[in-house]
Amino acid sequence: MSENVTLAVRWMTRREFLKGMSAVAASAALAGTMGGCGGQPSVSKGSGQLDFLSWEGYDMLAATEQWRKDNNIDLKSAYIGSSEDVPAKVLSPAGAGIDVITYFYAYYKSWADLGLFESFAADEVPNMKRMYPYFQEGEYWRLPDKSYMGVPFTWLTYVCNYRSDLIEPPQSWEELTSDKYKGKLAIVEDPGANILVAATVLGIQTDTMTRAELEETKKFLLALKANAKTIAPSYGDLSNLLISGEVVAGFIGWAALDLWAGQEGVPVKSVLPPDGVVISIDAYAMPKTVDNRDAALAWMNLMLTDEVQLAVANELLTATVCPDTAKLIADPAVKAMYDYDNFNSFVQQYPLHLFPPNEVTGDQVTFADWLKAWEEIKAA
Repeated sequence: MSENVTLAVRWMTRREFLKGMSAVAASAALAGTMGGCGGQPSVSKGSGQLDFLSWEGYDMLAATEQWRKDNNIDLKSAYIGSSEDVPAKVLSPAGAGIDVITYFYAYYKSWADLGLFESFAADEVPNMKRMYPYFQEGEYWRLPDKSYMGVPFTWLTYVCNYRSDLIEPPQSWEELTSDKYKGKLAIVEDPGANILVAATVLGIQTDTMTRAELEETKKFLLALKANAKTIAPSYGDLSNLLISGEVVAGFIGWAALDLWAGQEGVPVKSVLPPDGVVISIDAYAMPKTVDNRDAALAWMNLMLTDEVQLAVANELLTATVCPDTAKLIADPAVKAMYDYDNFNSFVQQYPLHLFPPNEVTGDQVTFADWLKAWEEIKAA
């Protein structure tokens, strides 16, 4: 499968990524001063070559530079074009020696079934204690024996971005199918997330979706497409369409677009429609191919320090998983992107949604069926 179905950052070009970073340059500078934040468990020791496989930007080069020098870490990063590149490479002869990967939580079952993950104990990554309890306890990064397979390091919610000077805030995702959005809507090319949100609007359980339910989901997305001026290839393209006024709202969106538009003096805001709340979480992990376990564990521990978590918030424009770090975010606009103050009640209210399996089971659809459905929607 070649479609990219995960976090917003993954669809961004390097130019767009740097644009997002410049929106918060002043607060990002703070991250570089936070290397010795008190009260945090000491970082595990590790040295030597560390082979990293994930999205460009997730290796946090600036935030980890001093740590790599201090610990003689030779980071070798290889970047992927889709989530499917990770198991394809790790399980191939070319995967030998890969030490650190990342995964979108919705893949956890299928990748665990492939035997992809190397497990570890909580005390091997002591900074996990800094995370919200939600991220310490979820099944999405723990194996049945209660050992861990992943370390969550960032999250976000899919929002509806809109031009606040041109329309009132949409009250639901379903509202975007009404006639007043005819020719004024853009849909982002993010098939997995689009189907997750659409199915959630319809109250459909995503990981056990039947063929009839997939058809119902397609019908909803086709109603959105009937109002769409275009399919935006990326979140950066959606940002440009909103800034230019070619569209007044997007399905789906990301709070970072509000900041980018603000740089241009254009009032773009975001709302979280209550009929389809979908949370996205990414985690670091060690694959079975790891050959520098100490350095990989030290890396994952480092990712939960204030220094790196501030870089996640200020540079990636996604959310920190550590409540103490959230208190240190200096830029009010960056902090307001995510509801840290009510995080615990928020995640309890909105459970995570999983992708369907890779293998056919009875009348249930597979992830490949989702991707095929999305292509049919675009072609309609």
